[in-house]
Amino acid sequence: MPGERIVIDGLWRCLCPSVDIRTLLRLVGPPRNPRRRPIPFPCNTQFADSRGQREYHRVASGSHVGRNPSKDDLVERSRIQYLKRLAKRSPWVPGALFGSVDDFATKLDNIPTKTIYAALKELPRVEGTYYSVVKLVEYLTRERKEKPNVMLYESLIRANVDKNHGSAEVASQLLKEIERLRIPTTPQIYQALLEVTAVHPDYVLRNTVLFEMKNRWYSATANDLINIIIGLLRDNQYELALEKLEELHKDPVAVPSWLYDIFLYTFADLGFHEETLSILKYRLKIVGIVKEPLSLNTWQFLLDVFSRDAFYDGVKYIWDRSVSTRHLNPSDGVIMNALIAASNHADADLAISAIQTLSNRGRKLESHHYEVLIDIHAQQKDLFRAFMTLCIMAKADVRSDLSSTRSLFRMLRESSSETDNALELLNELRLQYEVPSSAFNVVLEATEVHHGFKVALDLYRSVRQICVGGPDLETYHVLLRHCTMRKSMNFLFAEMRAFSIEPTQTTYDHLIRISCMQDSYEQAFQFLENMRSSKTAGLRNNWWMGRNSALALIRRCIQAEDIRVHELIEECRKRGMSIDAEVQQFIDDAQKQKEKLSDGSAPAEGVSSEEPATTISEEGVQDQKPRAMSGWA
Repeated sequence: MPGERIVIDGLWRCLCPSVDIRTLLRLVGPPRNPRRRPIPFPCNTQFADSRGQREYHRVASGSHVGRNPSKDDLVERSRIQYLKRLAKRSPWVPGALFGSVDDFATKLDNIPTKTIYAALKELPRVEGTYYSVVKLVEYLTRERKEKPNVMLYESLIRANVDKNHGSAEVASQLLKEIERLRIPTTPQIYQALLEVTAVHPDYVLRNTVLFEMKNRWYSATANDLINIIIGLLRDNQYELALEKLEELHKDPVAVPSWLYDIFLYTFADLGFHEETLSILKYRLKIVGIVKEPLSLNTWQFLLDVFSRDAFYDGVKYIWDRSVSTRHLNPSDGVIMNALIAASNHADADLAISAIQTLSNRGRKLESHHYEVLIDIHAQQKDLFRAFMTLCIMAKADVRSDLSSTRSLFRMLRESSSETDNALELLNELRLQYEVPSSAFNVVLEATEVHHGFKVALDLYRSVRQICVGGPDLETYHVLLRHCTMRKSMNFLFAEMRAFSIEPTQTTYDHLIRISCMQDSYEQAFQFLENMRSSKTAGLRNNWWMGRNSALALIRRCIQAEDIRVHELIEECRKRGMSIDAEVQQFIDDAQKQKEKLSDGSAPAEGVSSEEPATTISEEGVQDQKPRAMSGWA
């Protein structure tokens, strides 16, 4: 025999709203569109009464047994939990008032008007109830013949707080209707309007509300000020929003911590780092009062933004309070940005802490990590620690070169005494560490600046006493850069071979340039031939002189009327060197010099009076200029 059927009519739903399960499931859902097919529930829903309390259970259908819950299932569960919390908060509100707006006609007849008004106070504060509020107001005015009043307009205005369906324009029209109907406004009306402008920014409406409140002697509450601030932030009026926040600080009002967090995210993203840091400091002061510490995400976001923009004060403040205390573990990129900020402000403690954080992760430190410390010690004029960092690099098998010591060179070239002191420091460090050649090279480079090439060459002779590994290629480049004598050049070139250091394109370029400065430039062609025939791993390097060295050699050939100049010019053109204007100038100068010689003038300085083995004939000299004009220009 079948069990007794229970008829769930409108009165039953009013008395027991929790029984109407499907209505409750649509409590905060979007309005149903009759033209669209509703989404079916993935499972059957049953209810059971246990210990006098109703509980809802979801019974899986056959097709879903043993399957992990899908995304839709999780959303439905979240909605059901939300409905339970809402029912506990408002047990006196009938469930039919929260149901689908299409079913109002059959569910509201037996609900008292007073109860509907009470529901209107609750509904605007529930998410996704815009159409429910509108339909309820229409039902009251059309079916119950209620006259427009403050309560109805306040509900309609608050409904426009909805982020999807609300509008500041509609709220403004409602305010004009209130004035037209001469309905007395209340502070709650203006508060609702400010809430609307906080979600839908409208500068005109906000100012109108504030002006009306001032005329009616309505004081803005703390919530009103918060809504004003949020609206100003959404309206991109950041200075006014900050002024309003300062007004909140003047009053003994507990400002919610989330408001500070909104300012932190907004201002940091916009690049207002000074203001962001000030707000952060105040936010941390009130942690003990509000018992709401700053979240890890906020710490990470602020450190990321500050380090990205190299805002040192912000990076230092957050690093000391979150990273040093192991409260936060930033990424490698953020740590590198913090290193750069520390280098720019000569903060050795921050740089060492950042490097230590990388080292604790097992990261292999590279040259650019150590170079930051070298730059910081150079800015602090701490030569000993700077050179010691170079020695630690060598010990960690990290190669340093001339580019690693530029900050040291800038410091040493300003003071001769510091250069002499640096040499003494290297002699001290060699007793404890293996001094790398890069440390010796920067002292050698500064010595050339202050005392000249000869003193630097004398210092070079003691390189084996300071550097166990001896000189490197950059040592000879430093010396060749200031060398002008053939004897010194040949000595350095012989030293390179003695240390089995292979010359590079830069080395040959220096050698050719120095050879062009001598009385006989034949050695320049020898170095050029060695350069062109050099090989690496069995393949020709196809090296060529630099532009300055090429012009120096071409100039000497033109002055000496050396026919090999044609080959040099053609090769330079093939390699894309623009030298035609300089060559033409050399030819003009040579012609003028020849005219002076024919008049009995002295030979030009730096030009040999002996004619080389390969020369241009006298007739060729007469034809040289027009030929050059047509072929080289």
